[in-house]
Amino acid sequence: METRDLDYLLAVQEHGGIGKAAEALGMSQPALTKALRRVEEQAGLPLFERTVNGVTPTPAGTLFLARARRIALEYDDVLKEMEALRSGEQGLLRIGYSPTVPGSLVLGACQQLMTERPAAKLRLRRRLARDLGALLFAGELDLIVAPQLDSADGSCEFVELFHDSLVVLADEGHRLHRKRGLTLADLAEEQWLLPAPHIRIRQQVDEAFRQRGLAGPKLRVETDFGSHSLLHLLRGTTMLCVAGTESLGPLRGLRALRLGTEQLDLRRQVGMTYRAGAYLSPLAQRVIAVLRERMG
Repeated sequence: METRDLDYLLAVQEHGGIGKAAEALGMSQPALTKALRRVEEQAGLPLFERTVNGVTPTPAGTLFLARARRIALEYDDVLKEMEALRSGEQGLLRIGYSPTVPGSLVLGACQQLMTERPAAKLRLRRRLARDLGALLFAGELDLIVAPQLDSADGSCEFVELFHDSLVVLADEGHRLHRKRGLTLADLAEEQWLLPAPHIRIRQQVDEAFRQRGLAGPKLRVETDFGSHSLLHLLRGTTMLCVAGTESLGPLRGLRALRLGTEQLDLRRQVGMTYRAGAYLSPLAQRVIAVLRERMG
């Protein structure tokens, strides 16, 4: 088996069919089919099965592809490391950061890095933590600055920068600001602006309602992206949403409700995450150090 065989397998999985994968790889369909058969013969089990829509991995194929993806990433890492040793170039650093992380922290560190290393190049991605994690494990990012990922399999390393708590925001004229001893039940009849159900924050809010025997939040606006500009939708309305306290600075007219963590616990750890065992370039190591220095 050759390393390119792994690329062939992963391409077939990504495109869901041999024809589309062959086109993307720039090779003929018979050649790709032959390569897949060769790998399956070595594995001793079929790795894909045909469906009406193309091909899908078998149970054995799913396991094989997971290992193949890790091997491919490790191979790319060692090539990057060898290239850095050979050329002595600063190279490219790919950083992702979450909208709930203060942009001034990440961009300030990037500005310092570019001043220190004039030849360095950066590629920045701003996404929700879940999407950043997917890009990280796909090998498209070197490190991310975001709330800690839900990963208990040892596949990543986490370096904490700070811990804080998200809050429930409302227009400053909302009647709930005048209520004492606010509970989650008081929020049950309000309308909400929340992320999609697969986002961790939404899951935490839904679970808190469920534990208290309450129906889920009444959704008025649902989003699959994070941006402070969304908070403009709250002003002058009775809607509620969850956000970081840094959102209160640039957006006037919004205040955090006085809701205790015993009602809704949105405390979190925020830091830098990178793949366990991955090659960390000198640039990556330096930006990690700069971020830690800036947090004191």
